[in-house]
Amino acid sequence: MDNAIQMLIDERDIRRLMVHYADRIDANDPVGAADCFTPDGTGIYWGEYRGREAIAARLAEILDAFTVTSHHLSNEAIDVTGDHAVALSYVYAFHRRVSDDSPLHVWARWVDRLERTDEGWRFARREVARVGRISAEAEGPVDFEGHPGRLHRQPGA
Repeated sequence: MDNAIQMLIDERDIRRLMVHYADRIDANDPVGAADCFTPDGTGIYWGEYRGREAIAARLAEILDAFTVTSHHLSNEAIDVTGDHAVALSYVYAFHRRVSDDSPLHVWARWVDRLERTDEGWRFARREVARVGRISAEAEGPVDFEGHPGRLHRQPGA
């Protein structure tokens, strides 16, 4: 019973970390979001960034393009093994561009490896895998890459 209770506490703490990260992103606080990583953690944001300083710089670069963001999490699947965990979750994120105030809707999958540290649970590695988006960009209003490793058929196929 004690192991089951600890697992539930760990899962709750990991979910709270994920929500805290999204909150820091939406607060335009890239340093606070990067603090959700281990000191030598890796963020995969259309390129690989290692360490909190590099992750914060990349997040600041991304956030500079938007006047507002709003991230919404769902379908969290967390597997804890001792002081390590793997988590998969989906995120819908609404954005407004600085350049023209146009909206950008993004759906993505967060693929996380986590470690229990003296600071609590932290991301050792987070990959943002974009699933699709709706945008007002010239390249077209709808772009759907599909879920990594999941069914994706081309229209008419």
